[in-house]
Amino acid sequence: MNMFVRIVACCLGIVSLTSCGYTLRGSGSVLPADVKNIYIPRVENGSTELGLADVVTEALREEFDSYGTVAVVEKQGQADAILKVQILDVRNTTSTVDPTTNTALQMDTTMFISGELQRTTGQVLWRENNIKVTKGYAANQSVVVTTSPDFASGSISATDLASLSSRDISRGQEAQALNNLAADAARMVYDKSVAPDF
Repeated sequence: MNMFVRIVACCLGIVSLTSCGYTLRGSGSVLPADVKNIYIPRVENGSTELGLADVVTEALREEFDSYGTVAVVEKQGQADAILKVQILDVRNTTSTVDPTTNTALQMDTTMFISGELQRTTGQVLWRENNIKVTKGYAANQSVVVTTSPDFASGSISATDLASLSSRDISRGQEAQALNNLAADAARMVYDKSVAPDF
């Protein structure tokens, strides 16, 4: 009997959570019920970062396809709606400087994008012209955190650090920051255009 009471209490707790509006990310949609298939053309790149359009395009397709709320289709003719995204700019700024050598220790990369989701008939379902995502990274070996998830997912290993110049480290860290920015931007676009706002 005691076990039965626990199971009922647990079930009631789950029911009360779901009735209060709590839901798993990606399990709902603010889109009209008939918008099930989305076409995502190659992102337009207004920045000077070569190859970034392909990285962001792939990140968007993976993000939108990963929850099952909508399906990403290969051809525009199969779609109910089209998601158009443009990279407006990418800016690098120095966030921390070594006071003795006046060299950059930490950099911030910020990507500015715009997005629009519209039906194939032309009706705009969502639009935002100024989405900003920022990622910091180490520009110098002395401040690289080799145990961080961002470093672990990058192309530089901890054993490579000693043999690389600060310039090489900075470039490698910046490339990883851009990949992370692409994923962050895709998540933000999905959340703003599809995911319900509880």
